Amino acid sequence: MIFHPENCKTTEGSFLFSNRICATAHPCLNKEILREFWHNFTFQASTLSISETDGYVFSLGSAEALPLDGCDYSIHVEKGGVFIAAKSEQALINGFMTLLDRFKAVDTADGIAIELECCQIRDRARIRNRMIHFCVFPELALWELQRFVRLCGALKYTHVVLEFWGMLQYDCLKELSWSHGFTKEQIRPIIAEANALGMEVIPMFNHWGHATASRVMHGKHVVLDQNPSLQTYFSEDGWCWDIRKPKVRELLRQIRTELIELCGEGEYFHIGCDEAYNFEFTQENMDTICGFINGLSDELKAQGRRTLIWGDMLLYRHPHYNPKNRYSCHAPSPEVAQYLLDHVSKDVIIADWQYHSPEAPIETASVFKEAGFDCLLCPWDEGIPHIPAALSTIRDLSLMGFMHTTWHTLSMGTFYITMMAVGGFEDVTGYKADHVRPHTAALLRKVMPACGDYEKAGWSKLQVGFKW
Repeated sequence: MIFHPENCKTTEGSFLFSNRICATAHPCLNKEILREFWHNFTFQASTLSISETDGYVFSLGSAEALPLDGCDYSIHVEKGGVFIAAKSEQALINGFMTLLDRFKAVDTADGIAIELECCQIRDRARIRNRMIHFCVFPELALWELQRFVRLCGALKYTHVVLEFWGMLQYDCLKELSWSHGFTKEQIRPIIAEANALGMEVIPMFNHWGHATASRVMHGKHVVLDQNPSLQTYFSEDGWCWDIRKPKVRELLRQIRTELIELCGEGEYFHIGCDEAYNFEFTQENMDTICGFINGLSDELKAQGRRTLIWGDMLLYRHPHYNPKNRYSCHAPSPEVAQYLLDHVSKDVIIADWQYHSPEAPIETASVFKEAGFDCLLCPWDEGIPHIPAALSTIRDLSLMGFMHTTWHTLSMGTFYITMMAVGGFEDVTGYKADHVRPHTAALLRKVMPACGDYEKAGWSKLQVGFKW
């Protein structure tokens, strides 16, 4: 099992089933992707059909509902059936995922059956906002994006931030995409699956640094490598958007409009604004960037969305910080950092990416909270200790939540996605990679079976000579 709810009482016996199952449930569970999950999580031994009802429930057989008693959802498994009760659609989907995670294949005289241990579970999330950031790289196949979204849904993430690194074809400027970029029609079904799995898709486009839509270490530029005459949209080195120019701001507005239409209803938009290399922290430049971010925040607020930015450009690395935590800070002095912290709107949410911080507390999060910002901590796959440190800091400081990041290292770091997700519900202190990896691999086989395709098995296309 992936999840081990802390308030779980096992009772004697088990519920066994196979073949076709008819349940009564809220319409949010009567979705093709969730019925597919049922089939795959039962090792293709069972299919599910649902009769819809108004309540946030899933009922199978004679089991009765357990009271919620302040939790998000309850699960009651007895010999005669299963009952999930929940306080909301998302909580019901979370309960359904916990139920699927407890399915065990057993041999019978008639073949495989599914066994559910009788139990009573009352569960709630420790951390409400459990976000994950995913870069759609040019080396990525569409099925990999779909599988990633399905994996995150099974792990009960609440939000998926999609950043298309030159891999979405825009109407406003064709050079924003490489020639093999995905069309909106290709992406829409994946967004629909994310929504059906209970997740909001947060659109993202970097509005300052990273204007190349490519990793800096490889020197590519999605726009200028296709059309050098568009140089005046960018800084001299091409790394940043020249946000002083009206034509740049208009293009970015058109990009936001297209992304919001594609990703559908939601509460947030991520505008990036990290690693603006070669930015000169003059008074005029600082006022320009603060005004730019605040203006975007006001515009998105009028559309019902809050603005997310990365936090590194607002931070100074103070000498009193824990030396074991190597913080990412790009402000050149404490005075500059304080000026930026004071002048960026407090409607903006800070996504504080600190990838080399194995010890709690992660002090930069305190800086943002004390400055009046809502803050998300954003770890990466730099090692097992980093996840408990982030989770502990989030809880101790009552932060908004987390946004786990994946970047280019999924071929080695997929199991960190599992650890971070589980940590939103349970204590993961003491978890070891060798334990989490096989459970994550088993989960991948269920959310999107490889069907004998070697490259689709596991999280690396190859075992030898490959590093994504």
